[in-house]
Amino acid sequence: MLECYRGKTTTGITLVYKKFGYIKIDDARINEVCDAYFKWKDLNTYIKSTSSRGINIPDAISEPMGCYCLGYLWNRGKEVGDATDPVTNSKIEFKATSNFDGDLSSFGPQTVFDDLVFLRFNLNDNQLYIYDLRINSDEFGAYPANKTQTIQDQKNEGRRPHVSLQKLFVEEKQLKPDIIFDIRRCKIIKDNRY
Repeated sequence: MLECYRGKTTTGITLVYKKFGYIKIDDARINEVCDAYFKWKDLNTYIKSTSSRGINIPDAISEPMGCYCLGYLWNRGKEVGDATDPVTNSKIEFKATSNFDGDLSSFGPQTVFDDLVFLRFNLNDNQLYIYDLRINSDEFGAYPANKTQTIQDQKNEGRRPHVSLQKLFVEEKQLKPDIIFDIRRCKIIKDNRY
């Protein structure tokens, strides 16, 4: 499942991962991911103070958080999708935004998934809002990419459609988050799935 080698550091021995398969995000891993989030946030704040825009939140932070909260396995090998539901074997596509007030997600022409999950970070409160959009790539393709084309139309042309999941789903359908995750406490603070 996972191949690694040992690398020396000034503080001791650390594992460096070379090949990945499915990774279960356990409590130890989510603590590391939450720590990485705050390092990214500090860097992003600095860059935004010297530039007109910040840096996107890395998938190495957003995807493990989504997997931890939803009980998915993180796909780091040749598997399709960002994650896999171990119960149904569904392929999950994550799209994340660190701009709580708006997003723009792009989808490659070959992107295929069984379920789309929107990860919306609130940097002010250090919380992650998770929306399971409950839509597969075929259904998603029927949504508009612009006034004249659907998402699938653009994918058929080999283009990468860019759409706002917040506008198409959260605002249009007045969705409430399925889960709210407190990043500082590494803990789910609200679960609306049940």
